[in-house]
Amino acid sequence: MIDTGLKDKTALVTGANHGMGAATAMAMAKEGARVFITYLRLLSDEYGGVDREEAARATKPGREYYYNILMKSADDIVQTIKDFGGECFALESDLANPDNIPILFDEAEEKYGPVDVLVNNAAADKIDTFISTKELKKSPLFIDAYPIETISAKSHDENFAVNSRAVALMMKEFASRHIARKAEWGRIINISTDGAYAHPSNVSYGASKLAMESYTRAAAHELGPYGITVNVISPGAVQTGWMPSDLKTELEKSYPLRRVGEPEDIANAVVFFASKQADWITGQVLQVGGGNRM
Repeated sequence: MIDTGLKDKTALVTGANHGMGAATAMAMAKEGARVFITYLRLLSDEYGGVDREEAARATKPGREYYYNILMKSADDIVQTIKDFGGECFALESDLANPDNIPILFDEAEEKYGPVDVLVNNAAADKIDTFISTKELKKSPLFIDAYPIETISAKSHDENFAVNSRAVALMMKEFASRHIARKAEWGRIINISTDGAYAHPSNVSYGASKLAMESYTRAAAHELGPYGITVNVISPGAVQTGWMPSDLKTELEKSYPLRRVGEPEDIANAVVFFASKQADWITGQVLQVGGGNRM
């Protein structure tokens, strides 16, 4: 058995009420880490244009089902972790508000002590494109079921506020506290997308993730002398409830490993980067996507 060295470490995982964040929280807890998770409930009618009752009735992956998931709290995740003997606490927080970030660290420290591992998983995905609204009506892009709009200051800022700015500020807060207490070991793992380099039909999301990757490399260089490693996991398509079965089938045909990802695939990579086995790895982008990007 491999000892990851995570027992009794404190991990802060953002966006952990579902999907990759929830799987990461559970995987870290199974390694003995004390897990402090954050989440933000997004109402289906306000965020995705889906009636709440319609979303609540959905049982199959797709738009309605996914927006139903986004409305949930993290209570079930916390209880699942406690049921197998792990330690977990959840706090709802909007990372688009910079004032909330030091509060998260204060709360985590009060509950479990200083944060040793930071996993920046929370993301905003307001789908936009350079194609005009008039043209979009003629030829819808991406997945017709999901709303898409022409890029605007609003769509740009909604993506960058969470995917780029919040990650930078979370890393700054982590580093400041780490250095102040003269800690010698720390881990930051940021979750990107394999569409970061260029993401047609989801342009601001992709660009905000690429900016996050740049922040990661800079942080790895600057924070290495303080014992902090900083790395990126770049997932391919992961079934977190958003993929209708027909889309999932089509994507699987194009992936070398002939399947899309599951949240646990990403969680396993996070645990590796957080572990002592990754002591000499920093500033890297790890493609975890079944060979979709190489």
